[in-house]
Amino acid sequence: MKIAKIIGSVASVGASIVGFGSKALDFADHIIHRKEYAELEAQRKRRNRIIGITLGIVGGIVAVLLFPYKLVVEKNGDFEIRTLLLRIYRKSDEYDLPEGGSEEFDIEGAEDDEVIECELVEAED
Repeated sequence: MKIAKIIGSVASVGASIVGFGSKALDFADHIIHRKEYAELEAQRKRRNRIIGITLGIVGGIVAVLLFPYKLVVEKNGDFEIRTLLLRIYRKSDEYDLPEGGSEEFDIEGAEDDEVIECELVEAED
Protein backbone atom coordinates (compact mmCIF):
# COMPACT_ATOMS: atom_id res chain seq x y z
CA MET A 1 0.00 0.00 0.00
CA LYS A 2 2.77 2.45 0.89
CA ILE A 3 4.62 1.59 -2.30
CA ALA A 4 1.56 2.57 -4.37
CA LYS A 5 1.34 5.93 -2.56
CA ILE A 6 5.05 6.58 -3.10
CA ILE A 7 4.79 5.70 -6.81
CA GLY A 8 1.69 7.91 -7.14
CA SER A 9 3.42 10.90 -5.52
CA VAL A 10 6.55 10.41 -7.68
CA ALA A 11 4.34 10.27 -10.77
CA SER A 12 2.54 13.42 -9.65
CA VAL A 13 5.83 15.28 -9.17
CA GLY A 14 7.02 14.00 -12.56
CA ALA A 15 3.82 15.26 -14.22
CA SER A 16 4.31 18.68 -12.61
CA ILE A 17 7.91 18.85 -13.85
CA VAL A 18 6.82 17.87 -17.38
CA GLY A 19 4.03 20.50 -17.31
CA PHE A 20 6.47 23.20 -16.19
CA GLY A 21 8.97 22.13 -18.87
CA SER A 22 6.24 22.30 -21.52
CA LYS A 23 5.30 25.81 -20.47
CA ALA A 24 8.95 26.87 -20.48
CA LEU A 25 9.42 25.47 -24.01
CA ASP A 26 6.29 27.29 -25.24
CA PHE A 27 7.54 30.55 -23.73
CA ALA A 28 10.98 30.10 -25.35
CA ASP A 29 9.30 29.29 -28.69
CA HIS A 30 7.23 32.49 -28.45
CA ILE A 31 10.36 34.52 -27.77
CA ILE A 32 12.25 32.96 -30.69
CA HIS A 33 9.38 33.22 -33.20
CA ARG A 34 7.92 36.48 -31.89
CA LYS A 35 7.30 38.04 -35.32
CA GLU A 36 5.44 34.99 -36.66
CA TYR A 37 3.20 34.83 -33.58
CA ALA A 38 2.50 38.56 -33.83
CA GLU A 39 1.48 38.12 -37.48
CA LEU A 40 -0.80 35.18 -36.62
CA GLU A 41 -2.40 37.25 -33.85
CA ALA A 42 -3.00 40.16 -36.25
CA GLN A 43 -4.62 37.79 -38.77
CA ARG A 44 -6.86 36.38 -36.04
CA LYS A 45 -7.95 39.87 -34.98
CA ARG A 46 -8.71 40.84 -38.59
CA ARG A 47 -10.71 37.66 -39.16
CA ASN A 48 -12.70 38.20 -35.93
CA ARG A 49 -13.41 41.82 -36.91
CA ILE A 50 -14.70 40.76 -40.35
CA ILE A 51 -16.90 38.07 -38.78
CA GLY A 52 -18.25 40.59 -36.25
CA ILE A 53 -19.09 43.15 -38.94
CA THR A 54 -20.80 40.51 -41.09
CA LEU A 55 -22.89 39.21 -38.18
CA GLY A 56 -23.82 42.79 -37.25
CA ILE A 57 -25.01 43.57 -40.78
CA VAL A 58 -27.01 40.34 -41.04
CA GLY A 59 -28.55 40.95 -37.60
CA GLY A 60 -29.49 44.52 -38.59
CA ILE A 61 -31.15 43.36 -41.80
CA VAL A 62 -33.15 40.68 -39.97
CA ALA A 63 -34.21 43.22 -37.32
CA VAL A 64 -35.41 45.66 -39.99
CA LEU A 65 -37.30 42.91 -41.83
CA LEU A 66 -39.05 41.67 -38.68
CA PHE A 67 -39.62 44.98 -36.85
CA PRO A 68 -43.30 46.01 -37.17
CA TYR A 69 -43.89 49.21 -39.10
CA LYS A 70 -47.67 49.01 -38.89
CA LEU A 71 -49.81 47.80 -35.99
CA VAL A 72 -53.59 48.16 -36.15
CA VAL A 73 -55.80 47.08 -33.24
CA GLU A 74 -59.56 47.47 -33.58
CA LYS A 75 -62.11 47.77 -30.76
CA ASN A 76 -63.41 44.21 -31.23
CA GLY A 77 -59.94 42.74 -30.67
CA ASP A 78 -58.98 42.24 -34.29
CA PHE A 79 -55.39 43.15 -34.97
CA GLU A 80 -52.97 43.37 -37.85
CA ILE A 81 -49.20 43.50 -37.59
CA ARG A 82 -47.15 44.26 -40.69
CA THR A 83 -43.40 44.00 -41.13
CA LEU A 84 -41.37 44.01 -44.32
CA LEU A 85 -41.13 40.21 -44.16
CA LEU A 86 -44.29 39.13 -42.32
CA ARG A 87 -47.95 40.04 -42.26
CA ILE A 88 -49.73 38.68 -39.21
CA TYR A 89 -53.41 39.33 -38.82
CA ARG A 90 -56.46 37.98 -37.04
CA LYS A 91 -59.97 38.84 -38.00
CA SER A 92 -63.08 37.68 -36.20
CA ASP A 93 -65.36 35.29 -38.03
CA GLU A 94 -68.30 36.93 -39.74
CA TYR A 95 -71.68 35.53 -38.71
CA ASP A 96 -74.10 34.57 -41.47
CA LEU A 97 -77.24 36.52 -40.70
CA PRO A 98 -80.31 35.11 -42.48
CA GLU A 99 -82.17 37.26 -44.97
CA GLY A 100 -85.15 39.20 -43.77
CA GLY A 101 -83.57 40.61 -40.63
CA SER A 102 -84.43 37.74 -38.29
CA GLU A 103 -82.58 37.79 -35.02
CA GLU A 104 -81.91 34.05 -35.20
CA PHE A 105 -78.73 32.92 -36.84
CA ASP A 106 -76.59 29.81 -36.88
CA ILE A 107 -73.21 29.61 -35.23
CA GLU A 108 -70.89 27.17 -36.91
CA GLY A 109 -70.18 24.07 -34.83
CA ALA A 110 -73.20 24.43 -32.51
CA GLU A 111 -76.02 21.98 -33.10
CA ASP A 112 -79.66 22.67 -32.22
CA ASP A 113 -79.73 20.12 -29.41
CA GLU A 114 -76.72 21.76 -27.79
CA VAL A 115 -78.31 25.21 -27.66
CA ILE A 116 -79.71 26.30 -24.32
CA GLU A 117 -83.06 28.00 -24.57
CA CYS A 118 -83.44 31.25 -22.70
CA GLU A 119 -86.24 33.71 -22.23
CA LEU A 120 -85.78 37.44 -22.72
CA VAL A 121 -87.00 39.39 -19.72
CA GLU A 122 -87.36 43.13 -19.98
CA ALA A 123 -85.75 45.11 -17.21
CA GLU A 124 -87.95 47.28 -15.03
CA ASP A 125 -87.01 50.94 -14.87
